[in-house]
Amino acid sequence: MGLTLREGNREYFYKKLDEHFPGLKQKYQKKYGYSYEVMSDNNEKLMDIFYSECKRNGIVCSNDGIFRYLYAFEDKQEAEQLSMF
Repeated sequence: MGLTLREGNREYFYKKLDEHFPGLKQKYQKKYGYSYEVMSDNNEKLMDIFYSECKRNGIVCSNDGIFRYLYAFEDKQEAEQLSMF
């Protein structure tokens, strides 16, 4: 469990840390620098909770399951352009 910080998003995130949690930005910068992917130190525990809650509530959360769902409702018919005249 974590977040991704693209250029632009990172600056916004750090700005909001300064606004709401003074001093925390420096801790993030020291630990993560300019990393794109920022993983929680509690990643394993948080992911266990996430998967357990998804399972308990019948929520599809695996990549394979999500893509199977997306393609299950794909319209296989070729689109036809409608004419106004």
